[in-house]
Amino acid sequence: MKTILNKPELVSLLQQQLKDIEMLCVEYYKGNEAVIQSIAERIVPIFHNTDYSKALSGQLKLNHLDLYCSSEVYNPKSLTNFIGLLKLTHKAGKGWRYAAKLERSALIKVSQENWWSNKKVMIDSDGNAFTRAKIIKSVANAEPLVLNTSGWTVKDAEGNKSTIDPIPETVRQIAFELLESFRDVDLNKESKLHYKA
Repeated sequence: MKTILNKPELVSLLQQQLKDIEMLCVEYYKGNEAVIQSIAERIVPIFHNTDYSKALSGQLKLNHLDLYCSSEVYNPKSLTNFIGLLKLTHKAGKGWRYAAKLERSALIKVSQENWWSNKKVMIDSDGNAFTRAKIIKSVANAEPLVLNTSGWTVKDAEGNKSTIDPIPETVRQIAFELLESFRDVDLNKESKLHYKA
């Protein structure tokens, strides 16, 4: 049987999802990479409709809210793969790696539909495009993304080549965008869902 939640319950549920995501992001930066799947699992119900449930943003009628996007714009003429949400960083002794940007100054507002389903944030070495929705749903369901990462190899200090997995940091950056988007939003006021006590 389907459970129908009222507006206060839905607002509380969304607030809890956002709090959980924030706590999991702290855990991730303490070195617990296993929480990446849990972060994705909490993002999915906010935006993804299934046969059994409607997205929280849709139930609360929050689709009019724009979300922060930090992705670079993809240049189709580029001959390299594209990882729009991350930056390449170097750590002494560890070499090069991709890292979430986590910079508020780089954020611009885009529509939810563009943010979740339309904007390409990663293009692999075969030219396959990935949206936030595709990445987050795959990670949440523990389904490996089929990525050709041949263009994502870097050398360490000794000259050894390795492939960097951009997915964990991409999920972290998506979580950052989401948390910043909702940080100062009064969900009760913004929600167009009418509530009768």
